[in-house]
Amino acid sequence: MFLHILAHNMKYRVVHYSYCRSKETISRQFNNVLRAIMKVSQDYLKFHTYLEGPGENKWRWFEKCVGALDGTHIPVTVSLEDRPKYRNRKGDVSTNVLAACGPDLRFIYVLPGWEGSAGDSRVLRDALRRQNKLEIPAGKYFLVDAGYTNGPGFLAPYRGTRYHLNEWIGNTPQNFKELFNLRHSSARNAIERSFGILKKRWSILRTPSFFDIKTQIRIINACFLAGGVADVSVGLVQPSVAGAMVQLDNALMEMADEQVIKTINLEKLRKASVGLNPVGDGNNLDDPTTDWVQSCTWRMQQLQQL
Repeated sequence: MFLHILAHNMKYRVVHYSYCRSKETISRQFNNVLRAIMKVSQDYLKFHTYLEGPGENKWRWFEKCVGALDGTHIPVTVSLEDRPKYRNRKGDVSTNVLAACGPDLRFIYVLPGWEGSAGDSRVLRDALRRQNKLEIPAGKYFLVDAGYTNGPGFLAPYRGTRYHLNEWIGNTPQNFKELFNLRHSSARNAIERSFGILKKRWSILRTPSFFDIKTQIRIINACFLAGGVADVSVGLVQPSVAGAMVQLDNALMEMADEQVIKTINLEKLRKASVGLNPVGDGNNLDDPTTDWVQSCTWRMQQLQQL
C-alpha cells in the first residue's frame, strides 16, 4: 500500500477500495512504514563505489570527483499564509530539495524542506552546517552548475560561456573554456537524469499531495531512499541471470498451463461420458478458477525451491 500510494499519488479513499482496508488502517500503516524508512535512511544514502564501464568515459576528465550536486523543486501543499515563502521564481508553490548523486545515478545525499523561494546556494550553505551535514571526503569534490560558486569540494563551470548540452547541438568547442564546459556539462548531467528518473518513478513528486507539509517532506525523503534501494536491488542481479530467471519462470508457467488444460479436458470428457455436457461445447464448462489457483500455488512452490 505504501509504494502504491507513492507511485500513483493515490488518496486513502481510493486505496480503501483497492485493498479492502479501512482508511484508519491505511493511514496508520502508511505512517508506520514512513517512520521506519526515515530511521534507516542514513544507512542507504551514502557514498558508493565509483562507476566502472562505458559510463566512466565522461568522468575520466574529473579526477577525484565523487558525483554531481544540484537542487530541484517539488510541488507541495501548504497553508495559505505560508504560500508566499514557498512560491518559487516560476510562481509555483514548491520546496527546494538539494541532492547529490554518484556517477552511477544513485543518490548520496538529500536535503528536502527548504522553501521554494530559497536560493540553491542558501540551501547548500545549510547542508554544510547542519548536524547531519553533507560530508565530502578530503581531496574530493562535486560537480555543480553556475548557480553555485567554486570552492573546496565544489567545481563549477566557466560563467559567460556556453554550457548546457542543448547549446552544443551542431556546435563544437572553440576554446579551452568551451571544451571544459562541454565535458563538465556531460558529466554533471547525471544529477539531472537522476531527478528525471525519480520523478518518473514516483508520481507523488510530480503533483502536490494532500498530506501536511511535515509528512510531505518525509515522503520526499522516502522516495529518494526507495529509488536508491530499487536501483541497488536491480544492480544485484546480472543481466544473464535475470534472463535465465525469466526463461525459467516462463517454462514453469507453460507447465502449469498444460496441467490446467489437461485437468479441464479430463473434466469435459467425464461430463460428456455421463451426458452432462457435450465435449465440443465450451460455454457450459464450470469456472476453472480453482484449477488456476492450484496451478499458481504449484508455480510459487517451484520458484521457492530454486
